[in-house]
Amino acid sequence: MTSNDTDRTALAPPRHRVRKWALRFVVGFVATVGLLGAVPIAVAVADVKAGDPPVHPASQTERAIIALVSDRPLDALAYLPAKFVERFGYTPEVVDARPLNPHGDCSSPISLPDAFTNACRAHDFGYDLLRDADSEGRPIGAWARQALDRKLFDDMHNSCRLSPTPGCTAAAETARVAVSLNTWRQRSGPPRPETTGDIAVTYLTRAVEALGLS
Repeated sequence: MTSNDTDRTALAPPRHRVRKWALRFVVGFVATVGLLGAVPIAVAVADVKAGDPPVHPASQTERAIIALVSDRPLDALAYLPAKFVERFGYTPEVVDARPLNPHGDCSSPISLPDAFTNACRAHDFGYDLLRDADSEGRPIGAWARQALDRKLFDDMHNSCRLSPTPGCTAAAETARVAVSLNTWRQRSGPPRPETTGDIAVTYLTRAVEALGLS
């Protein structure tokens, strides 16, 4: 392994494993804490916008994310940050007229329909854009992560409408709760590697805040 490989590994941990651990922990933890879980869930899944995208984006990454959640997602490739491929080890792949992480997946603690796979991979690509900006010391505002999440939920529900299967809508809503809760727990900031302890502390902190106990 070269020094560049080492740097890339440090910046880009196995994201599907990290996120799967996070979501699995959140789902399991919430199931055991009753009221302390119910209130944060209600807060997290509320349709609260964290501001609109900037009218004049300050960076290539902001432009890429704005394009990715628009009706012209391929435009995101024109704004791909210079070090993105080196940093994350892949070139975004175009599937169904949108760029995505070809190595991504839904990384869910429950089984999700195969029809969601490309939506999840596009969402993974968007999260990698957030990580890229964060690694440069220029994290993007909360609007970006929330916009990427809403795009994922819309894509999942569109998949259900185009290819109706039993339980599809319920699976999309379950995924929405889990992803929204994780984003809320991380204050809509850039997704970063966390230990199980980190996840527990941030969840409890946010739950206490939501209950007005802080």
